[in-house]
Amino acid sequence: MFPFITPPAVAAPRSQNRAVSFDRGRRDLPKIALTFDGGSDAGESRRILEVLEQRGVTATFFLTGSYIRNNPALVRRIAAAGHEVGNHTWSHPHLTTWDRTHRHDTLAGLDRAFIEEELSQTVQAYESATGQPMTALWRAPFGEVNGDLQRWAAAAGWQHVGWTRDDLGGRHTLDSLDWVAERSSRNYLTSEQIAARILSFGAGGAGLNGGVVLMHLSTRRDDQQVTRLGALVDALRGDGYRLVTVTELQRDAAAPATLPPLTAALAQPYE
Repeated sequence: MFPFITPPAVAAPRSQNRAVSFDRGRRDLPKIALTFDGGSDAGESRRILEVLEQRGVTATFFLTGSYIRNNPALVRRIAAAGHEVGNHTWSHPHLTTWDRTHRHDTLAGLDRAFIEEELSQTVQAYESATGQPMTALWRAPFGEVNGDLQRWAAAAGWQHVGWTRDDLGGRHTLDSLDWVAERSSRNYLTSEQIAARILSFGAGGAGLNGGVVLMHLSTRRDDQQVTRLGALVDALRGDGYRLVTVTELQRDAAAPATLPPLTAALAQPYE
């Protein structure tokens, strides 16, 4: 249902860096964040949560206000399981002209007040449903974001989170493409191919280190990715990756890299 590609009650301090989308963590640490966007329908939410719970995985969910309103019990289950929940706006609106022009120009008439209202309504709904604060992360619907949109949201304390792209012009990304439902589409992948797409990312380079993977809680597919989710988690762990939240990837990125120990020769004092 997504043709392209989701803060605390008190806004976080303004920071210039917060206006930059966070799309990847450190490439020297074998950690990955699985993220799930929820638009309005429950879709496969229950099955996804069961797989994550069975394997002890903590993920990051980006939920719209509509999803929270329509599925309060599921939202409470997500929160109770310790998953991180970020903001996917209230109504999942288009924010740029991408679908018409393939340019991310802000839609006419859309301003900072509109973005702030979409985000604030969602956090109010989440806090009302769970009694917990929402993590100060947001993801633009359909992946439609630009510098102005990020700055407007950042001024209210929100850090944008995208998903990871390769270093070759973004031709290979960690968008799972699970939103493509039409088998006739050139972008359609079976659930097996989706898992292979994720596992093969960054082959020959940093691999999946620091990767942010985009998935969805509800799609119109007849071959749901959740059927392979458990196997995907097992394969990632088998390859040595730890599955963490986006916030953990951010903390790692903010920390100074650990320097390797000095060799015995370098450790000797000069003569």
